[in-house]
Amino acid sequence: MVNQRLLKTLAECEYPAEFLVARLLGKKGPLPRNWELLIASSDTVQYLLNTPFYPYLKKYGPSGMWRFLSNEYLWVYSRMNPDLRKTFSPYFVFHEQNILVVCLRYLESKEEIESVHQELQHSMLHNDIQKILTGGFDFITILQALESHLAKTHDSFGGLKKQYEDKGIAGLEFFIRNCFFTQILSERPRDLLKSFFQYLIDFHNCMTLAKTLRWQIEAEPTLIPGGRIPDDSFRRAYFRKDMVPVLTFLHLDRIAETSADMQKLETAFLFFITKKLKKWSYQRTPVGDILFYLWEQYRYTRNISMVLTTPLLDDGIVREKIVA
Repeated sequence: MVNQRLLKTLAECEYPAEFLVARLLGKKGPLPRNWELLIASSDTVQYLLNTPFYPYLKKYGPSGMWRFLSNEYLWVYSRMNPDLRKTFSPYFVFHEQNILVVCLRYLESKEEIESVHQELQHSMLHNDIQKILTGGFDFITILQALESHLAKTHDSFGGLKKQYEDKGIAGLEFFIRNCFFTQILSERPRDLLKSFFQYLIDFHNCMTLAKTLRWQIEAEPTLIPGGRIPDDSFRRAYFRKDMVPVLTFLHLDRIAETSADMQKLETAFLFFITKKLKKWSYQRTPVGDILFYLWEQYRYTRNISMVLTTPLLDDGIVREKIVA
């Protein structure tokens, strides 16, 4: 299973899937619906007073949004029965790899270990991984220990130390993300989860290509395998210096119009994924409902965090960053 050696082992739960879905639908009630009012508010935190985000914002400030998300995901995962945990472990593994990368950034830059402890406070990363990250080792030793641990879950993780030595922290982050996608897809997730991850791969590949074109990088970008968009479309887009060939493959004509602006491209593609998941939730299956709920928590966290951390930006610019 994909969660072996990656996620914590929690006490078993036997709630029926339908019972969990009913609880999640009830939790969606207090979420804010009007992004315009949130952006225009002179006191964003106070505006969110009656939402589940407020206690985290009050205690931790803007970073509290991401603490909320980790705690919410832990709450959902702990209330899943074994079948649901098996189905959704790839989603939670993907979320946790982002936390792993953030911790590695702190450790590589030699920031205080307390920052790592804070990131891991509500993390679902396996206890052995957390011990490696908080053990006070030098960075190379940490990478060697992680490689030894992760390679037991999939052989693609071999080479963490070499990636860092050859390409630095940015190359290491890309390599880790690639490895996690490779492992997740090798586990053959259920249809909706598989499609979701394929769209995420397309998103990351499109953003990588957009940065390559924007900064006029000569080397053809390295892509994550497994997405829906074929490599030939990316290659054609790279040589044409135009994102349109990859975006029109998914019939994303509206996104193609914004492809010259990386921020607009990112927002538009995330909106595209949101629409897909919302459409799947209309099928009224437990997997579709839960997947959409988890993504909605991420979407709200991203949007609100962005509003809180860009108070000096013009409202119009902030509005363009919102995934509505």
